Amino acid sequence: MRLSFLLLIFFSLSTFAQKNLRWKDEVTRKANTAADLKYLTKEEKAVILYINLVRLDPKLFGETYLRQYLDSTKQKDTYTRSLIKTLETTKPLNVLMPDQKLYEFAKAHATKFGKEGKIGHENYTERISKIRKNFGGTMAENCDYGNKKALDVVMSLLIDEGIKSLGHRENILDPEFKFIGTSIQPHKKHEWNCVMDFAN
Repeated sequence: MRLSFLLLIFFSLSTFAQKNLRWKDEVTRKANTAADLKYLTKEEKAVILYINLVRLDPKLFGETYLRQYLDSTKQKDTYTRSLIKTLETTKPLNVLMPDQKLYEFAKAHATKFGKEGKIGHENYTERISKIRKNFGGTMAENCDYGNKKALDVVMSLLIDEGIKSLGHRENILDPEFKFIGTSIQPHKKHEWNCVMDFAN
């Protein structure tokens, strides 16, 4: 059973690496911090994987995944150009480790707002106060709507179209953060919503 599980992870990582041969296996393995967690879905694990890849090597991520994504979507605007420039100049960062308390926090918000058809970070300060004692320093939250696939979620938040502050992008690339919790849930109006919470 254990062997089958390990083979499945190896096959998934090998398939992933084949899509971008410039990524070394050890980097991909290092980024895959959620691989063994049973409480996350495949796409939720992939969200963490992509976020860790862009943190480990921002420039290479821009040259591979971002370039391929933009070519496939034909999306070229000031936000994508801004992201390309940001990834070219951002230094490598630490990986984020998944945290179950942050996952449950993100899931609760994604589930509630999904059922109610709402968007945004309503009552964030009040909500975060319930788990802040488990973490120190800065905490932040990203929300994405309409995307079910991990790469679409991460690209949407990195591009951050329409958000002048680029707050979602900054959260993903914030060197202070060490932990992440993320959940993808159905949404009444937008089909899907993904909430991710960060802490250090």
